[in-house]
Amino acid sequence: MRVLDLSTIVAGPATSMILADLGADILKVERVGSGEDGRAMGPHRGPWGAYFTQLNRGKRSICVDISKPAGRETILRVAATCDVFLENFRGGKAAALGLDETAVRERKPDIVYASLSAYGPGGPDYTKPGYDAVLQARTGIMSVTGTGEEVPIRAGVSILDLGAGVWMALGILSALLERQRSGKGQRVDTSLLQTGVMLMSYHLLFRQFTGVNPKPQGSRHTAFAPYGAFQAADGIIMIGISGDAAFRRLCQALGNPQWADDVRFRTNPDRVAHTPQLDGLITDVLQSQTVQHWTRLLDQHDVANDAVQNSDQVLHDPQIAALGQLAVVKLAGEEPALLARLPIGLSGNPPEIKGPPPQVGEHTRAILCESGFSGQEIYELLQAGICGEGATKCKP
Repeated sequence: MRVLDLSTIVAGPATSMILADLGADILKVERVGSGEDGRAMGPHRGPWGAYFTQLNRGKRSICVDISKPAGRETILRVAATCDVFLENFRGGKAAALGLDETAVRERKPDIVYASLSAYGPGGPDYTKPGYDAVLQARTGIMSVTGTGEEVPIRAGVSILDLGAGVWMALGILSALLERQRSGKGQRVDTSLLQTGVMLMSYHLLFRQFTGVNPKPQGSRHTAFAPYGAFQAADGIIMIGISGDAAFRRLCQALGNPQWADDVRFRTNPDRVAHTPQLDGLITDVLQSQTVQHWTRLLDQHDVANDAVQNSDQVLHDPQIAALGQLAVVKLAGEEPALLARLPIGLSGNPPEIKGPPPQVGEHTRAILCESGFSGQEIYELLQAGICGEGATKCKP
């Protein structure tokens, strides 16, 4: 499958990253000269930004100036050779550029046209700009994140950008399967707003069922107890208990089996109602020993737990290494980097990172040639600045 990717920054590139690792040929459209804005997002190792490196591995780069009519015509000609057209323009911009679904489908009737936006494909806020944190605020995620003792905070990872990328990739795959059946392409839409509402689904039901807005719980949970991060002698340990039998095992492991028969803690609803008291008892015990001591003991008692790790610890985690979840990828002119692989196991055709991220315009000449442009046309587009290529030139 061949995907023409006009998306930028995080959510759209996350979509095409997934498709690239699953085997698609991703043609990444970039600005002539500097490339897409995501390249400037740090920190950097040489010219390679962390965001860009992770999200654009295994893609091919073509530089086209879509602000000019000749550039837009170039895009439409390349689109005619593709299976998927992916964009994350602000609402209305694709139509203004002449790169909307109607224009693209005129060149390729069965193409899958995928549009990823901040606020969705319609509605009163269709044209509003938006980023991950802004939509975390809008969808209520920030209202349930943190401890409630500070101003609202966002989740520490780009959950809406990456989440929307997953939903878009799933939608594209569904549309491609339908095209195989019917021969017809279709439009695929998703947005950060819709992704946030989906992630908030439990909390929205909480509000409907209780009549109360859920509040930030820190690492705790409104439905289970004990559930959260606890201080040990030398670090933090996360414990999750979902049922009475598991709680009884926890009590045994902590040397206080009598807790399981305490009227305050006998059932999960009882424990939720008395969370502060229970947390205090558990913390008093855990602070007497190290995290390693408790994780080993709780594992022996089949209690769900783990240490709260930082990024360096994750990079050296033996379980993650055993799964091969981090792959070594070479970066042109720099030391290699460990990139997270797709968390999908396929026994027949496992996804893989096909290579490093591209240099700006590295594949412009090759992509144009593959799309039916003559050598003279390619020369004229490059000379006129409609298209650009990087230092590494690909021979047609």
